[in-house]
Amino acid sequence: MTRLISCAFLFVLLPLASVAQRIVPKASLVLNLDYASFRHTDQAGYLEIYYGFYPRLVSYELRDNRYSGTITLHVNLTKKEGGEALLNRSFALPISVKDTLDESFNYTFISQAGYSLAFGEYMLSVLAVDSLSPERRDSIRLPVSVTPFRATAISDLELCSNIKESDDKVDPFFKNSMIVVPNPTLVFGVTGSPVMFVYAEVYNVSKNSPYTLKSTITDGRDKTIRESSKSRLYTVSNAVEVNTVNTTSIPSGRYRYHLLLTNAGGEEIGKATKTFYVYNPHLQAAQISSGSLKATELDGLTAEELADEFRRAQYIATDQEMKTFSQVTSAEGRREFLGRFWVEIESGRLGRDPMRRSEYLSRVTLANQRYRVMGKDGWRTDRGRVFILYGESDEVERHPSGESKPYEVWHYYGVENGVEFVFVDRSGFGEYVLVHSTKRGELRDDTWQRFLQ
Repeated sequence: MTRLISCAFLFVLLPLASVAQRIVPKASLVLNLDYASFRHTDQAGYLEIYYGFYPRLVSYELRDNRYSGTITLHVNLTKKEGGEALLNRSFALPISVKDTLDESFNYTFISQAGYSLAFGEYMLSVLAVDSLSPERRDSIRLPVSVTPFRATAISDLELCSNIKESDDKVDPFFKNSMIVVPNPTLVFGVTGSPVMFVYAEVYNVSKNSPYTLKSTITDGRDKTIRESSKSRLYTVSNAVEVNTVNTTSIPSGRYRYHLLLTNAGGEEIGKATKTFYVYNPHLQAAQISSGSLKATELDGLTAEELADEFRRAQYIATDQEMKTFSQVTSAEGRREFLGRFWVEIESGRLGRDPMRRSEYLSRVTLANQRYRVMGKDGWRTDRGRVFILYGESDEVERHPSGESKPYEVWHYYGVENGVEFVFVDRSGFGEYVLVHSTKRGELRDDTWQRFLQ
């Protein structure tokens, strides 16, 4: 079974003004993407995919006294093992406004689609293309897990900008007697979505048995900043849970929302977590925190210089952090965001060892000096990226051109008990491309020698 749910709008910032016949924004197109998996049948789960766009970042053309634009989505879903394609479709999302002062410029354009899928592990790849300016595009690739809920369990969490009771079954976001409007940006705060609504489904509970539902919010250091509990006595075996969080007093940063279900004996029988982001610029001036203190290192940098620094830090940032930062336009906001980012990096996170900001930027500088090629900054090359992430290699095997294309093998003996990276000058113009590595999470291709021919 396949179901496509139509589009709707959500709140966002920054209206534009123009009287041109065609509008092409200077800023890059931004795709926001999220998903949640729910119970469906005994053989399959139900995957909902949520898409979000900022109308101010879409190209428009004046047609019949209205500005019209289109985002074309190319959606690909494959099995994680074997790469079998299960979904490969493209569809257009038209956006039309009266002019660039239209109220809809103050909303996020949201669309969602749902699919019945067999239980398993998948890779979801989405490419968004601005149809009037095809060179303007953005893409995201996410791992997706569709699991059976045969025992007592909690579904994936859907973070929303609004949830309300309704009997309007025609509404594109209607489900379980409610209008459930997702927020695929996962960004909340006073400037956008001040209240975070949390939608979850609870499965296979015992009727009229006492349960406790506990919600917790933790920060980037896994420190609990909010916690609440409520007793539950379910009258049905499968139920819906809706929680709300006022985010206006939470400092800007990255957080995790945890929902935990325990039985009368205090035993954990269901758990779900979700990452979200908060942007509250009104709190930044008053806060004295490690993030604020780190932000003082960035004093004197312009908004453009701060953006350039964060762009170079993309190798250690998450996709969602990159999306969130793109929404922060003021120098003060970027300084505070970047300050908190470096605090987390210097503390170690996402399985990476701690790295000081000064060390990272020093490696960027060295990468630019060593690996710049054909007008491309060194930090943007494959060798530059590997050097920035892992530092100086312990040994480099250099194989100049001869009977094969030039290539290099970098050895790191202190990483994962010894790993290697293989770079080949495939074009013959001096840009060495990574073709193989034994490092977990990096590109692995045991037949890389074919690139030497």
